[in-house]
Amino acid sequence: MPDIKCECIECHGAGLYRGMCEGKGEAVVCAYCQGKGWSTIRYREFTGRKKLRGVKSIRLSRGTFIATGVGGQGDAMTYEQFEKKYPTA
Repeated sequence: MPDIKCECIECHGAGLYRGMCEGKGEAVVCAYCQGKGWSTIRYREFTGRKKLRGVKSIRLSRGTFIATGVGGQGDAMTYEQFEKKYPTA
């Protein structure tokens, strides 16, 4: 798996973070990159969508916020319908 060294998305490469909780002229060591100013992205190149075995019914997700509900919603579709409706290209 390749690694890429990239600028920290939280401190924008400074290694220090200033937000609404820090006083005027004050900063804290960035908790995301531990003050380095950079972080590493590790990725696996996409070579095609994998198929999950045993799936018979697919519905849209309600999302990840538990207070609004979790699980599927709407009409169900087959795997074949899913692949046509959500192509990888």
